[in-house]
Order: sequence, then C-alpha cells, then structure tokens
Amino acid sequence: MIWDALIACYLFLAGMGAGAFALGAIAGWGKDPAPTMKKVGFIVGPVAVAVGTLLLVVDAHAGLQNPLRFFYLITNLNSVMAWGVIILSVFLVVAVIDLTLLLVKKETPKWLDGIGVALALCVAAYTGVLLSSLASVTAYQTPLLPAVFTLSSASCGLACVFAALVFVESRHAYVRTLGALSGADTVVVAAEAAALAAYVAWMAQAPGARAAADALLAGEMAPLFWGGLVAVGLAAPLVLERFLTHGNARTQLLWASGCLLAGGLALRLCAVGLAAYDVTQMPELAF
Repeated sequence: MIWDALIACYLFLAGMGAGAFALGAIAGWGKDPAPTMKKVGFIVGPVAVAVGTLLLVVDAHAGLQNPLRFFYLITNLNSVMAWGVIILSVFLVVAVIDLTLLLVKKETPKWLDGIGVALALCVAAYTGVLLSSLASVTAYQTPLLPAVFTLSSASCGLACVFAALVFVESRHAYVRTLGALSGADTVVVAAEAAALAAYVAWMAQAPGARAAADALLAGEMAPLFWGGLVAVGLAAPLVLERFLTHGNARTQLLWASGCLLAGGLALRLCAVGLAAYDVTQMPELAF
C-alpha cells in the first residue's frame, strides 16, 4: 500500500501537536512566560492531533473500502495501527482534561502533565513507527525513521511556540526566554539533520532502498528534499536562530517558525513518497 499526501498531513499534524503539547507541559514546570507557552501547547496539541487522526481514519477507510475491515484493523491488537489509535485516543483524553483544567482552574497537576508528555512522545514516535509497519517497503525498516520524526516533532512544537510568543503584547519580557528556546531548537534541528543524514546514508546502502535514496538525492523528489527540507526546514532556521538580533528577534523567529513548519511537512511528504520507489512497488527494478 502506497500512502498519499493526506497521510503526510496526518503525520505532520500529529507530530506538531505532540511536540507542542510536550513543550507546553514542560514549560509549565518553570517560570514566566510559562502560562503563555503552556496555553499555546495545550491548545495546539489536542487540536492538531485530533485533526490529524481524522485524516488518518478517512484515508484508511477509503483505502480499505469497507467499514467492517477498518473496524477489524483497529481492534486487532497485532496491528500497529490499532495500538496507534489507542495511543492517540488516550493522549487526546489526557490533553483535553489538561486543557480544561488550565482554562477553568488556571493550573494543572504535574502528574497529569507528566502522563501527557509521555503520551506525546509516544505519538511523535508512532508517526514514524506507522510507516515502519509497511514491511514491504525497505526504506522504512530502520529505527532511524522514528528518530527523525520525533526530533522533527519537537522542532515543530517549538515553532508553534515561537509563532505565538512573538505576537504576545508583553513580548519584550520574553527576550531571554525566546533566546533560550531558539538555542534549544538549534540543538534539536542539528540533531534532526544528523539523524536525517544517517537515515539517507542507510538507505543508499540498504538492498532494495537504493532507488528511493537516488530519487531523494538526485531524482524526482530532489527539489522537495533539498529545497523544502534541507534548505528551508533545516539550514534556514539554523542561520536565523544563530544570528538572532535583539532588535529584530520577533521577525526572525517568525520566519524561523514558518521555515520549521514547512520543513516538517516536507519531511513527511518525502517519507511518504519513498514507498513509490521501493523495489516491491517497481518490479522492473528487480531485474
């Protein structure tokens, strides 16, 4: 089964939502501007994951062409998708409870936040594990893919916070915090770039995945990979965050946020597109 752009959008939204929620919960354990960061994460998290999950259900239902088959799929505990639906459902319940408590009581219990962070990490990793469940696609059979997706989710979560904080009226009090967040994101993006390089190198030497690596590096997918992912999603944010200036931090971080989110989507589009270049999908390559 080759998935399409709809699944790429699910992978992006679920990862971004999980990253935003985890960052918001962790920020809530610190000091100002924790309330703003926490609220952003707790709103973006469940909304993005819920919309992404809906896209997953719609795509899976259309692919199976039979509601009963889809019901069997999500109730079969031997299925990766079944466990994914369970994780997504529990995360949404915890996230909604957390958001409700935050809006009503202005605070949430740390133990509940901790559960939410653990579930958010599972959701972020699951977006990569879901692809790995396609056993016929060689390019997905490595733990490097979930690692890249998890790091990208963290970066997209930071991007959501950047985009929100730069519009806060009292943003001048957040300069030090924004600087710390940009430094943290620089580390995350650098780690993502390293994991991505390792993943592409693995594909280039893995039997059956060489065609996918070639398509990514110099073939039909090269413009999206080099332009959308490497240049816009990784290199541009690193430059913008490295040369962050005090007087223009708001604009720079807003651009960095847009680049990070665009790169996160480009990563998922590239990953989903790799399946079309697997030997199992192109029998003529076997000869």
